Amino acid sequence: MGEKPTREIEEKGLKAYEQARAYERMRTWRLPLTYAVAPVVPALLGVACWRMGYPALLAGGAAFSLFIAVRVCLEWKRLRQLYADNLALLAKLEAEYGDALPWVQVENHFAALEALKREMAQEKGDQG
Repeated sequence: MGEKPTREIEEKGLKAYEQARAYERMRTWRLPLTYAVAPVVPALLGVACWRMGYPALLAGGAAFSLFIAVRVCLEWKRLRQLYADNLALLAKLEAEYGDALPWVQVENHFAALEALKREMAQEKGDQG
């Protein structure tokens, strides 16, 4: 645990860390919204074309919408698996190198800042 990670290990870990944090930010509403809207658009366009008298485009829109829905489900599954792999790699690296990793140092720094903010707010509340 006392050894320093190599440059390649740091780069691989930083990439995994950035990808994991990006997925955590995006999975709350951006990814679900995007993935829900994507298959609906061709379906609505197909219905609009059908209303204008082009029934073949309704079938095309439905088929394309189904294709996009399957593609979105597979992409969502791939992103979840990548997220799990990244978390496993980060846990392995943190267990092996501990505080020598740059993202662990940053997280520890931010945790200390949050603790200081809470402490200051508590002191302010006790005085007031």
